[in-house]
Amino acid sequence: MGPARTSSITTRFLVEVLDQSGIAVDDLLTRAELTRDGLQQADTSCPLNVFDALWQRAAAHFPDIGLTLIERFPAGQMHIVTHLALRSADVRQALMSVSRYVRLTQAHDRVSVSERNDHATVQFDNAPLDDGRRHNPWISEHLLSMTHLLFSTACGKPLPLTSVSFRNGAQAEIAAYQRRFGQIPQFHAAVNALCFPSEVLEWPLQTHDAYLRGILEQFASKHLPELENELPQQVAAHLHALWLSGQQPSLATVAAELGISADLLRKRLAESGRSFRQLKDDSRRDLARIHLGGSLAIGEIAYLLGFSEPAALQHACKRWFGLPVGELRRQWAGEARIRRANQSA
Repeated sequence: MGPARTSSITTRFLVEVLDQSGIAVDDLLTRAELTRDGLQQADTSCPLNVFDALWQRAAAHFPDIGLTLIERFPAGQMHIVTHLALRSADVRQALMSVSRYVRLTQAHDRVSVSERNDHATVQFDNAPLDDGRRHNPWISEHLLSMTHLLFSTACGKPLPLTSVSFRNGAQAEIAAYQRRFGQIPQFHAAVNALCFPSEVLEWPLQTHDAYLRGILEQFASKHLPELENELPQQVAAHLHALWLSGQQPSLATVAAELGISADLLRKRLAESGRSFRQLKDDSRRDLARIHLGGSLAIGEIAYLLGFSEPAALQHACKRWFGLPVGELRRQWAGEARIRRANQSA
């Protein structure tokens, strides 16, 4: 199996931005075995390590690139997932399409939509980004900026955001976020998310085209099964998203999200040599590592991860990592400070 890749169309536009500014990029294209002509092809993909390096190089010269790159997209030049969303009847249908097909862009990408107390939340997750295996804070800014701008345009009026949050720190001047979202986001948050009144989900899209949507969905559906042959990874991604959204995952909940019965999910996991309990424990472990490097109290972390009391979390951490919680927290908080310092340097 080759390196992980992305079909994100932003690769093409990042190269164009760097070219127009006279910033060298041939070394990255050579590493990716890509050409500028090849980037114009609809089925082009880019290795993730090069994709992240392109964002980092662009951000070194344009710190607000995550917020403004969407403005450089020529009319009509978008990924098929975006085209499919914009041909939907309303915001709800559009976001459901994105949630289902976003993995066509990158296999670890997840978009979830939830409603609570008359508000809707659109959340972006990517496990390798969230747990630090990849460094690309700009792609989250791009995706939330794109969601806000394109839906505001398609609806003919601005989305009335009530909150915006990013897992990473600010990459650009605060004024740039104010211009994009009309408010200052919460940084170093638990999730990358946009929140707005639930009524927005029913707003009609002026770009609706039922015929074209049908064609696009047929194409997307045909390609989605290519990503659905790794059930444990799918379950892990759903567990990760559920924990981060404040929900307590269950076998039934995850099975429902996968569109199969709980018994069938249990059977298929057993056939793959895994169990739901193992995957749930692994997900808790990975998220505990993230939270312990942040500012949440031990009791809050225990609650978020479904432990009955802080002592249960402390026992689990000793089993997972072989060290007491206090020592782990000091170690990982120090690592987090170093990462933030490097990002702002």
